[in-house]
Amino acid sequence: MEHLPAEIVKAIKDEDRLRTLSHSIMRVAEEDDDFIAIVESAAKRFDCPAALIVIADAEENWVQAAHGIKIDDVPTRSGLFVYPIALKKEKALILNNPKDNADLSLSVPSYEGEPVRFFAGCAIRVHGVNAGALCVIDGENHRDITDADADALRRLANLSGSLYELKHAARAKASADLALSQAERRHSIAMKAANIAAWSWDGVSETVDCDDTLREMLALSSHEKVTCRRVLGAIQPDMRFSLMRRFKAALERGEEYQCEFKVESTGRWLLSLGGAYESAMSEDRRGPVFGVVVDITTTKESEQKTRLLLRELNHRVKNTLAIVQSIAGQTLRRSRTSAEFNMSFSARLQALSASHTLLSDEQWGAIALDRLLKSQIAPYIDSSGRQVDIHGSAVYLDPDEALALGLVIHELASNAAKFGALSTRSGIVDISVACQEQGGVTSLLLDWVEVGGPHVSKPEQRGFGSVLIERSLDKVIGSKVAVDYAETGLKVRISMPLRYC
Repeated sequence: MEHLPAEIVKAIKDEDRLRTLSHSIMRVAEEDDDFIAIVESAAKRFDCPAALIVIADAEENWVQAAHGIKIDDVPTRSGLFVYPIALKKEKALILNNPKDNADLSLSVPSYEGEPVRFFAGCAIRVHGVNAGALCVIDGENHRDITDADADALRRLANLSGSLYELKHAARAKASADLALSQAERRHSIAMKAANIAAWSWDGVSETVDCDDTLREMLALSSHEKVTCRRVLGAIQPDMRFSLMRRFKAALERGEEYQCEFKVESTGRWLLSLGGAYESAMSEDRRGPVFGVVVDITTTKESEQKTRLLLRELNHRVKNTLAIVQSIAGQTLRRSRTSAEFNMSFSARLQALSASHTLLSDEQWGAIALDRLLKSQIAPYIDSSGRQVDIHGSAVYLDPDEALALGLVIHELASNAAKFGALSTRSGIVDISVACQEQGGVTSLLLDWVEVGGPHVSKPEQRGFGSVLIERSLDKVIGSKVAVDYAETGLKVRISMPLRYC
């Protein structure tokens, strides 16, 4: 912008004006038909060949719309187009022969190769600031301009300002609508991923507006109308009264409510959370209520499983303490020295611990018998395992069976390492596993056969290990143990009923 006085430059570079320009006016390449209609009206009102809307930015002017002159031909650096921006009380700036004015002569634009001889301009106000100017130009003088003409130009300039504000509001609304749509989409995806259903209740019509997720949770048809009565009908009968009482009490107090309930047809557990909208706090309490429903079936099942595990743990701890107490007492009575007691008792505790470790790895569920056998025998053989042959059916034991049988296998392995087949390099322990069904009861048959070891004879006095081998299973779970002290090696047959086989 050339040859502008200081007051015009100050008006153009006002920070509030520039800030409004950047927020409210979008510079686009395409011409806008709405603004073209305004400049056409201005040119017609003044019977001039050309009119234009010029926006004055900090460093340059740009043309929003033009009539009677190509936008690319508009001399935007000519300062006269922005003089109206500095107008305060005047309706319009109307000049004939502006070239004759010494202060304006250097700012006069050209039209069709000659300096304009008539100029009329009015400031365009947008959000309270003068953003640009509506200008009319001609190569001829217009001496017959009246106040009515100036008022008309002022009204067209105001219309331009209002149009800018409307277009800015439309863009803001479109942007807000897009942001809302994106937020709703994100919300929908999050609700779906979290398996959360949304609902609203209209107290006047007594209807429930909900999504398909809630219908699925309550096992309702996608076509039927959802009402409070229909929702209550889907809930387990003994929970309906409590839910309605909490719901009504929360509405009366103007509080949010939450309630857990179970769906009668599917057994799913749901958590309902909701609250009244402001209008629901009126006297009739019949305004809308909004809420969500969360599927907490997995949480409920986890809680139930945790309670069962805690009860199971309590049972196991009591049983284990009883076993430890029995082992300690029997070992102490049959030990000749404290060192012998320490060694025997520690070995039996380690055997019990090994069984516990296996059960913990399986979360106290069924464990494979071959794993139990290997864990109890491992301390008494080398890494190659050539002295032990385990073969037969795949059998699984419950925790009680595993703990009791683990102690028996430990005693057999310990005795074999001290006195039997595992005490020599040539000895072998053959373990065969089989399942048999008799009278509708499935039982385990486990044969422990030792060969290649020292000569075997029946002991004159039985130690605690022998007692444990022969009697513990029978006492704990009603099983049987047959021990044969054959000369070729110890033979033991264990028979016990099984839950799994």
